[in-house]
Amino acid sequence: MTPIPNGLSIGDYQERLSRYKDAENEKNAMISELIENLDEARSEYRQTTLDLESERVGRRRLQDRVAELETLTRSQNGRGFVVVLIDADADDYIFQQRFLNRNEAGGRDAADELQARVKDYLRTIQIDVENTDIVVRAYADVKSLHGACIKNGKMKSGASLSLFVHGFNQRQGLFDFVDVGPGKESADNKLRECLDFFIGNWQCKHIIFGACHDSGYAPYLGRFAAEVSVRDRITLLQGVAVHPRIAALGFRRILKLDQVFNPYMLSTVPVSSSKSSPPARATSSTLPTRPLKAATGFSNAAALSHRLGPVIRNENRKRIDKMLDVDITSPYLGIVRQTKLCPWFYLRGRCEGCDGNHRVPPLNARESDYLWYHARYGLCHKIRKGKDCDDPRCVYGHEEGNRIGSGKVSG
Repeated sequence: MTPIPNGLSIGDYQERLSRYKDAENEKNAMISELIENLDEARSEYRQTTLDLESERVGRRRLQDRVAELETLTRSQNGRGFVVVLIDADADDYIFQQRFLNRNEAGGRDAADELQARVKDYLRTIQIDVENTDIVVRAYADVKSLHGACIKNGKMKSGASLSLFVHGFNQRQGLFDFVDVGPGKESADNKLRECLDFFIGNWQCKHIIFGACHDSGYAPYLGRFAAEVSVRDRITLLQGVAVHPRIAALGFRRILKLDQVFNPYMLSTVPVSSSKSSPPARATSSTLPTRPLKAATGFSNAAALSHRLGPVIRNENRKRIDKMLDVDITSPYLGIVRQTKLCPWFYLRGRCEGCDGNHRVPPLNARESDYLWYHARYGLCHKIRKGKDCDDPRCVYGHEEGNRIGSGKVSG
């Protein structure tokens, strides 16, 4: 091979060129690798940036939620309220005559008395009454309730339930006696909606529920009875009696406010499924509204004492009792028992003085039968001694084990 003038041969240049090519290829490969690594780093950077932003947003949301919970905690630990819900259409929750007969002044006094008695109760269940508002919602058809109170002697004819309601509402800022208008379900629906609302409001520390007379509330209240934390926030406000189906739900707290409401029913009895003729109705124009105090004892001229007789005997001449028109499954039997009505006063028309209740208005025929049935739990003392009883006005039982009676007689 002919040497190049500088002393290098063609082969030398070819070898050098090969080395340069290898170096160039290595450089290009390195650049490609760097570009690939840079692209991967940029991708990771973008993902990290997105993750960081997501974490930043999540942290802000968490901070906002913590602030909300702190505000909620402060509100719960601060001033809460207790609500009293009342089915004021029901006989069990009629305000006392001393309030109803005094119009606006009576309404104001009723509101004060209710607030005072509720506060007394709340202290017994360790609620700080000084930092707790008391809210009252009473629902009724005021027009119909006014008529019933006049008819049953719970209000004087010149008194106005509307004025009583005005005084009640104006006395306390959080007390509302609401006129729901006609319709049996109007007050019921209001009470159910209110209970649902206040159960879900944790500023509401406690609920006093005044609609325990009606078995229709039992399935509804049963939803709350199973959960202890909810059940313990509810107190049943007892009127005359808590209906057995509601009592069976297991609510631990029951409150009775005899200082506020009439501790007995108006003169009405639920209609049973029997086909007997409807009972006679007592009216305020024909019957007294309170017992007449005699020189000794009590007299009740309106008692249907003629219904007690005559004495009925079977074919063996053994005395049997007049058959009564009662439904033994009716909750009214429990009401009669709890009100402790005096059978001598309400059935015979005269009591020489006892610890029984003589304050309820006179009973009609159906109501008398319920009381008579209850009185027959006591067997006539003559029958107990093996003797015969010929007193046509004896109110006690003469057929042991049969309080309904088996004797058929008109009246």
